[in-house]
Amino acid sequence: MKGFIAGRIEASIILAIAVTFTTNCKVDEALLPTSVTGSDQGTGAFGDGSGKKAVTAPVAADPLPGETIQTNEPTLTVLNSAHEPSAVTTYLFQVSLDETFVSLLAQSDQVAEEVDGTTTWSIDRSLEDGQFFWRVRARAGISESDFSAVANFTVSGTSGTSSNPPAPTPPSPTPAGTILLDPLLGGSIGEVVGGQFTSGGWQVTHKANYIRYEVPPMSDGYVEFDISGLQEVNSSPDQFMLFGMWDPSAGDYRANRFRVHLQKLHPNPHNPPWFRLRWIANGEQHDKGSNFLAWEPNQTYKFRIEWGPSGNGNQVRVFLDGSLEISVNYENSYSPNIHWLELGIAERGESVVGAKYSNFRVGR
Repeated sequence: MKGFIAGRIEASIILAIAVTFTTNCKVDEALLPTSVTGSDQGTGAFGDGSGKKAVTAPVAADPLPGETIQTNEPTLTVLNSAHEPSAVTTYLFQVSLDETFVSLLAQSDQVAEEVDGTTTWSIDRSLEDGQFFWRVRARAGISESDFSAVANFTVSGTSGTSSNPPAPTPPSPTPAGTILLDPLLGGSIGEVVGGQFTSGGWQVTHKANYIRYEVPPMSDGYVEFDISGLQEVNSSPDQFMLFGMWDPSAGDYRANRFRVHLQKLHPNPHNPPWFRLRWIANGEQHDKGSNFLAWEPNQTYKFRIEWGPSGNGNQVRVFLDGSLEISVNYENSYSPNIHWLELGIAERGESVVGAKYSNFRVGR
C-alpha cells in the first residue's frame, strides 16, 4: 500500500512539473482583477514584496487528473505546500462542474495541514456520475498561495449507491451569469461557522456566526439573498451586520481597502439612517443609507447589491424587494485580489441573532 501511495505522489510531482511548462494559465488569468488602471489596483499584500509567494501552491495527488473512480463520496489528497515551518497552515478545497470554477459545487472549510506530507478532505456531499474538477489553495499564517493546477476526475457506476442522502441541489435551471448558487437548505457550499440549518434556511443563533464564500475577483457583479427574522429592534445593540465582502490580502478588515458591508440598525442607541451601506473601493469610501425600519420578522425580504461600471465611472445599487434603496457613484474600481463574501462578518462578530438566510446567489 505504501508503495502504491508513493507511486501516486511521484506521479503527481512529475505532473506538477509538466503543468508548470505546459499550462496556458487560463484559471490564473480568470482570478486576476479586471478594469484596473493607474493607481487603482489591488494591494498584492501577500508574500515578501518581491512578487514571490511566501507559500507555494499545493499539488493534486489523488485522484490523479483524468482518473475514473467508483465512489460518489471521494476523498481528495494534495501534496503539502512549501512554507515557513512555524506557520499555521490550512488548505481550501474547491470542486466544480467546469474547469473555470465559475460555479462551485462544493468547498471545504480551512482544512488543517496534516503532518505526513499530504492533506486530505472528503467531499461533504454525494456526487452523481460524471466529470468533476478540483483545485486547492494553501494558507500559511497571513500568506496564501496560488491555486493548484486544476485536476479532474470522473465518477462512474455509483448511481444509487451512496450511504448518505444527497445534499440539496440548487434550483434548475441555473440563471445565466450565475457564479455561485447556494439554497442554504440542509447545508452550504461556503465555510460555515455556527448557526443552524432549518427548513427555511440558515439561521444565526449567536452574533459570532457567519458563512464565508470565495469567488473569482469581480469588479462588476451582483449578490442576492433572501432573509427573514428581522425586526425593528435587533436582539442587541451590537448585532447589526447583515452582509459583507472584502479582500483578506488587503489588510485587516477594519482597515481594508476593499471593504463593503450592509448594516441594519435601530433607534436607541443608533442614529439614522437605519439601513446603511459602507462601500470602500481601493480606499475610496462612501457611506449612504435608507431610513426603512418597518421590518416584520415573519416576512422574507430579498436583497440585491449590484456594482460595476456606469457612465464615466462606477455605481453600486442596493435593492430591497425590487425597490432601489441606496445608490452610490464611485471612481475607483472594486478590484480585490482575493474576493470573500460573508453572511454576517467574521471579523466583526456582530451578526443579527434570529436572522434566517436562504437562496444566496452571486453572478455577473
